[in-house]
Amino acid sequence: MLTRDLLIFRKYKDTVRPSFLDTKQTELQTLAADLLDIFQRGVGERRGDLEEALDARTNAHAKPRVAKGLSKLLMDRAEFEEADETVAAARAEAFARAAAVLREQVQDDTPLDRYLELVAASLAEHEQTAGPLDATRERLYNDLAANRRLIRHRAYKPLELLHRYNLALVQGLVLHSRGVTVTALEPDLLELRQVLRRLKFSRLVADVRREGQHWVLQVEGPGAILDMQKKYGLQLATFVTAVPLLKAFRLDAVIELPRRGPLKLSLSNKDPLVTIERAGLGHVPPEIEQIKQSFDDERWVLDLAPEIRHVGTTGMCVPDFSLRPGAPAELELDAPPPAPLPTIAIELFHRWHRHALTRRLDELERFPDGELYLGVERALLKDAAVAARVESLPNAFVFNRFPARRTLRALVRELERQAE
Repeated sequence: MLTRDLLIFRKYKDTVRPSFLDTKQTELQTLAADLLDIFQRGVGERRGDLEEALDARTNAHAKPRVAKGLSKLLMDRAEFEEADETVAAARAEAFARAAAVLREQVQDDTPLDRYLELVAASLAEHEQTAGPLDATRERLYNDLAANRRLIRHRAYKPLELLHRYNLALVQGLVLHSRGVTVTALEPDLLELRQVLRRLKFSRLVADVRREGQHWVLQVEGPGAILDMQKKYGLQLATFVTAVPLLKAFRLDAVIELPRRGPLKLSLSNKDPLVTIERAGLGHVPPEIEQIKQSFDDERWVLDLAPEIRHVGTTGMCVPDFSLRPGAPAELELDAPPPAPLPTIAIELFHRWHRHALTRRLDELERFPDGELYLGVERALLKDAAVAARVESLPNAFVFNRFPARRTLRALVRELERQAE
């Protein structure tokens, strides 16, 4: 992600547009290659030295803000040593020993070299260190960020880094959005499912509907979720990187930058936006994966890629997961077949989904769907009106943060009882 000081955009009247890079420019590709080379050669080096090398290259570029932005994106993918928790205590002890030597063994005419020898001996005696004092000084500050060494770097190719920068410009603006609308124009269904999957796993508030051959995803921005603004903004910015998967799309947003009025952002597939981290699109959030792993029921299968469902007249539902019957048990001869169990889709609503939950409840009141179950985070029930509506809905259950194993097992046991 780019910080606000690294965002470059143009404002014209009530519109805003990112200053996209021309990824074909040889000069930019050379810059990207140089920055990547610094990281590749920097494995094992201190962060401070790495940043010094990056500053030298970025400050020498004709557009230092662009160069610093590229450097920031690479730094986000770098993995450094964790701070040694014992260093702070060792440093305090070393300082105490050095002070004790100064008080007890040093006279006014004691040379500095002699004082340093006494300090080194005291530290070695108390097993604080071994070896030259200069090496001791360096080790005592290993917990500082500048002294942590680069372990590995997940590198881009030069062209990929430039494409990632263009996406980061959009992300930086979307962080300040009031709302984002993505229109998929006659999309390929496989691509659409990938985008919807990222939308759902980002736990975003969205109204998904179909308009003829097009699909419209209306996503509330962080400005509408005041109590979760920062976290929600990051989730929305992450989702935006999946939008270019669509061959034809429009993205419209209202941006509210600090000390500026509302600005309109309009982008499309004609803009230089390319999704490069396709492997991450299949990412399953840890909490959802934990639900799947903990749900061990021989008669049921938890599916993390359920089908999209119609709700209401034009609305669409993107369930978080579904529960479907597993392989039936072997029956004895002449035993009557058991009643078929339904496949149910489960849509989760978290504490920042109040508006989306209200819309879904309205739709289900008009057009009931016995195979769509709503999981509602308990925090939403602080609103008495919402609590009453959820309680009156047969296909609803309540959870804390994420559905527990016992909650889902109770749900399938009830389905089995109804089928008997």
